[in-house]
Amino acid sequence: MQTEILKISGMTCEGCAGSVTRALKALNGVGDVAVSVSAGEAKVGYDEKLTSPEQLKSAVKSAGYGVS
Repeated sequence: MQTEILKISGMTCEGCAGSVTRALKALNGVGDVAVSVSAGEAKVGYDEKLTSPEQLKSAVKSAGYGVS
């Protein structure tokens, strides 16, 4: 398992955090997801054989948020 910390922009509430969490958990290979609105980040545990940081970022963007 790898861990990636994504900086996310555009989150304003816990509903936003829930949207980001659901988008990330929908990816094959994603395990733990911890999203912090106050920190503006998501800590994601994933299997690097099944997904990649690029796919994680794409999922966040598809949910309507900025990511770096």
